[in-house]
Amino acid sequence: MLNQSTVTTLLLACLAGATPSVDADSLKGFAQLSWVYSDQDEDWLSSWLRGGTGLTRFDQDEEDLQFNQAVIEGQLDVSDSWSIDATALLYRDGETELGVTEALLTYKPLTEGLRHQVRLGAFYPLMSLENVAVGWHSPYTYSFSAINSWLAEELRILGAEYQITRAGRQYNSPHSWTLVGSVFGGNDGLGTLLSWRGWALHDRQTLLGERVNFADYPSFIGLLEQQPAWVDPFKETDHKLGYYVGAHWRFKSRSDLRVYFYDNRGDGEQQESSGQYAWDTQFISLAWQYRFNRNTRLLTQWMSGNTQMGKPTVDVDFSSYYLMLSHKLQQHRLSVRYDWFDTTERDDYAIDPNDSQGYAWTIAWRYPLNDQLEIGAEHLQLTSSNESRTLWGWDEKERQRQTQLVVNYRF
Repeated sequence: MLNQSTVTTLLLACLAGATPSVDADSLKGFAQLSWVYSDQDEDWLSSWLRGGTGLTRFDQDEEDLQFNQAVIEGQLDVSDSWSIDATALLYRDGETELGVTEALLTYKPLTEGLRHQVRLGAFYPLMSLENVAVGWHSPYTYSFSAINSWLAEELRILGAEYQITRAGRQYNSPHSWTLVGSVFGGNDGLGTLLSWRGWALHDRQTLLGERVNFADYPSFIGLLEQQPAWVDPFKETDHKLGYYVGAHWRFKSRSDLRVYFYDNRGDGEQQESSGQYAWDTQFISLAWQYRFNRNTRLLTQWMSGNTQMGKPTVDVDFSSYYLMLSHKLQQHRLSVRYDWFDTTERDDYAIDPNDSQGYAWTIAWRYPLNDQLEIGAEHLQLTSSNESRTLWGWDEKERQRQTQLVVNYRF
């Protein structure tokens, strides 16, 4: 079964006896600075990254001009059919500041007719039509939707994926189809953050091997007394393989649709010596993009699923969707996104409430000054109701506002 060390060994081994080729476009990335202003009423609404119950990356302790992140993405062509891809990120917050988010070996032979592709290693499934820029970032807004923020936090595939594509152009058809299937290990922590913290909106991707902290909830007593206030989301706990299947449909260059079903097949009764449990998590994801013309497009994604842990001590349904309109006016890109999200408790463990709901508006502007330098701004307004906050006697419903002025240096 693949784990994080196996992935590294696999990618190094495939170099033996090969003559790789590197072109000028094989390395891409950016460094990002921003001025941040956060409006919150209570100290306990600080970011979950710092042990609070807030749902944004930044808080009042993170204001003023600061370094946000640096990203580098590289591709090494081993042959005409084989390539190695890796993405590394540098942060100033979180448990680990420097690391890798994706590292994979891709087999894509040049064939007529049906096209085949195999990916091996650590990677994101291709569920998102929002996060399509360098380093699995969004070209539209700086903060991701709630759905893709969660995927960035807790989901990474450590395994193998196979794709078969029927390209419309080769068959004189406006329709293109892709079928996808994958088996993987790890990802047994998936569902932890949704169950206790709820959904969040941000751009902080979890690095391979990194722990993600969250608030130390008073409900971690009794049946949950061994649960730590963190999760290692890509950890293999129950030694069972998970899987996902998906389908892509594209109509000309106008409409893109992606449908996925994911099941990590977790054994919710298995537990690490650290106290972390395996979670049994399944969900359906539906993403769609429609291009009205070259400058204007509509994007949306819907997700619904369930996660369980224990006997089940925790049993939570979750769902979310976003709707985004993006328009390019000359070199200016303007994007507006609405998010709605919800978790619903299904268990009877009353001292551990998991219900949460919320919605958010995000408005972003991006403008490239030249090929390397981009400036932009984003305002995020988020209203959330999390029952777990009442365990401390705090208000269940709160509003957060976050404004960023951003400078990106791209290479």
